[in-house]
Amino acid sequence: MVYAPPYRATARPALMWIKALRTKSVYPRRMNLRSFALALLLLGSTHLSLISAETEKTFTVTGLIKARLDDGALVIQHEEIPGYMAAMTMRFTPADPREAATLQPGDRVRFRYRVSDDTDVADRFVVTGKEAVKTNSTPGNRTRRLKSGDTVPTFSLLDENGNAFTHAALNDRFTVITFIFTRCPVPEYCPAMALKFGALQKAIAADPALAPRVRLLSITLDPEFDRPDILAAYGKAVGANPVHWNFATGEKSQIDSLARAFAVYAERNGVTLDHTLCTALIGPDGLVLELWRGNAWSLDETLAALRKAAQP
Repeated sequence: MVYAPPYRATARPALMWIKALRTKSVYPRRMNLRSFALALLLLGSTHLSLISAETEKTFTVTGLIKARLDDGALVIQHEEIPGYMAAMTMRFTPADPREAATLQPGDRVRFRYRVSDDTDVADRFVVTGKEAVKTNSTPGNRTRRLKSGDTVPTFSLLDENGNAFTHAALNDRFTVITFIFTRCPVPEYCPAMALKFGALQKAIAADPALAPRVRLLSITLDPEFDRPDILAAYGKAVGANPVHWNFATGEKSQIDSLARAFAVYAERNGVTLDHTLCTALIGPDGLVLELWRGNAWSLDETLAALRKAAQP
C-alpha cells in the first residue's frame, strides 16, 4: 500500500507541484517548501509502488543515438513512449553488448525496451537511418572519464551557502557524490536521487562510525538557475541536514568538466535538461572508490561500500 499523508493544507499544493514536475514546468510561484517535499514523497512513493507491482513490460522505441558511454550504455534521444514516458534523452543499457557493438552516434534506431521491477534493458536494435550529431567534446575540453582508482580532478565550486567548495574539501571525509538539478521533472531521476540520498543521510546519521566521516554532495547540472539560494531552498525541501548533505553549484565550465569526468551526459531541452545519472564514492584521499551508473543502486550496497572503506 502506498503511504498517503492526511489531506491537509499542503496536499493540494503538493499535487500542483507534481503536475508541474511531470509537465516540465518551472516552479509554481506560490508553493512552499513543505508542499514541494510532500510532492517528492508522493511522486516517488507512487512511482516506486507502481513499478514494483508490475511484471516485465516491453515497448517499441525509436530514437537517435547521441553518445556511447564507457560502460557500453547508449545515450539515446528517444521519441515519446506512449503510455509510459515523454520524449527525452536518456541512457539505455543494451541487454547484450555484442548486439550494440556496431551502433554509433548518429544512428537512428528502433529497438525493444524491456522494463521490470528490478531492471531495464534494450535489445533488438535496428538502424533505420543516419544523422549528424553534435558531441560535447572538442579538442580543448576533452576530459578523461573517471573509473575506480582514479583521482577526482581539481574543481572550484560554491556550496548552498555561497561558500567556496573545492576538491580540497573532499580530503577530510568520505564523500558520496551525485548529479541533479532542482527543476528535474522525471521521477526516476533527480526526485529519486533526493529520496535515495534522504534515506542514506538518515542511515549515516544513525551510525556512529559513519556519521562524522561521511558527506553527501549533490552537484547541480543547471548552474545558471541553481544558484546557492535555490540549492539551499531545495535542500530544506528534501530534508537535507547540512551537517551530512551539501549541494554545490559554480561556473558552467566547471560543472561541465566534472560531469564529463563522471561520464554524465546532459543536454538542454527547453527549460529542463535531459541527462544520465552517476553516483560515486570518493575517499578522503580524493580517489574514486565506487561508481554506480543509473538509479539502480541500493541503500544497502552503498552503506556496505562505505563501511568497508571506512574500516580502520
